[in-house]
Amino acid sequence: MSSASKEFPGLRFDPTPGLVPAIGQLAEKVRQAAGQLGTVRAELERTLRDPGAWTGLAGASCHDAVQGIYPEVWIMHDALNGVDHTLGEWSYLLAEYQRSRTTLEAQAVAARARVKEAKANPDVDLGFTEIVTRSGGDLEALLQRHGLAKQAVDRAEDELEGIIKAAEGLKKQHDESAGTFAKQIRGFADHLPDRNTMTPAGSSTIPPYFTKPPVNREDTGPKREFDVTDPTAKDQATRLAAKAMVAGQDAYFDNPRAASYMKNWLEGNGQDVQFDAKELINQNPALQKLVTQTILSAGPKGSFDTGWQQGSIYHDMKAPESAGSQKQLLDWYYTMNGYQYRIVGSDFKMVDGKPVGQVRVDIYKRYNWGNPEGGVPRGDIKGVPQNDLARLNETGLAHDFDIVGSTTFYAAPQPGS
Repeated sequence: MSSASKEFPGLRFDPTPGLVPAIGQLAEKVRQAAGQLGTVRAELERTLRDPGAWTGLAGASCHDAVQGIYPEVWIMHDALNGVDHTLGEWSYLLAEYQRSRTTLEAQAVAARARVKEAKANPDVDLGFTEIVTRSGGDLEALLQRHGLAKQAVDRAEDELEGIIKAAEGLKKQHDESAGTFAKQIRGFADHLPDRNTMTPAGSSTIPPYFTKPPVNREDTGPKREFDVTDPTAKDQATRLAAKAMVAGQDAYFDNPRAASYMKNWLEGNGQDVQFDAKELINQNPALQKLVTQTILSAGPKGSFDTGWQQGSIYHDMKAPESAGSQKQLLDWYYTMNGYQYRIVGSDFKMVDGKPVGQVRVDIYKRYNWGNPEGGVPRGDIKGVPQNDLARLNETGLAHDFDIVGSTTFYAAPQPGS
């Protein structure tokens, strides 16, 4: 008998292998390393922001050297944090799988006992002698008992087979999740960000005059408040499904931005998340066209402000000019879909019949799910009702937050335009 059969006499195999404590120990080591790098990162940030710390030629040279080192520390710190959080997610999911395994094993042990008991009935197996030596009503009663005994065996075996199939389904789910998390962890090493594309997420990204739009009616109300309702077992299951979505978006669908924002929703503290609005514009041809049209139509006025307007990645994806940009826009779609934008132009002048001046584009998105306060319902995401996801904020299992971004650039006609 194999070791798995000895350890799991009911199922006869282990559908969810893995040692949760060992994963926790590994995560702790990674967390310690990340903490050390985090201390270095914070110190470098503090020093770089202190102009008085750099004086003279030597000071300027040291500043340049530290500024060159800092992105590498930033990258490694984020990568280790990512590994730590991913190990934590896998540990949590594995524990859930193994709780299901415990239940199935207990059911299988009981089912095997019923099969054994049913097969022990002497009426199950009839010998030739028993049949030929009986006749009439005695034989009919014997055959009836035999039929009932066989039915009892079949029922018990069918029940056991159903439990085994459920365990096999659990194993498939476990193995797919393990592969996803392994790929995600490898990705932190194999796909480190290009330091030349990194932009600091400090106050310079969002200007001090950035003002959020008025709150949408559907984003207010008792059901939109944070941590005001006790979570139910269904809420815990929904959170587990959301964690699986994070892994799926990152590994299966290659939507790392959508995965990271949903992960922040599940683990964050509700603080604003800043992003580079320039990146959204560069990857969204429909939004580029809208900004250009606004400049051409409003620029001749000298200065302009569109105020906050409604945008939709879904509609941007459908625009003819977005053909060929579907993959990158799909990541944005799962990240923020409906968003608000504001285009502000200042000090525009007409040069050769074209408006030239400074433009600022502000982007805002309230990251939440569902529409629990009523209105038009939203569809399911990967089979999970969005209103069920929305409840996670209400129960404190997730935390809604604001996505904010802004970019300023000088608009001038391209040569030959």
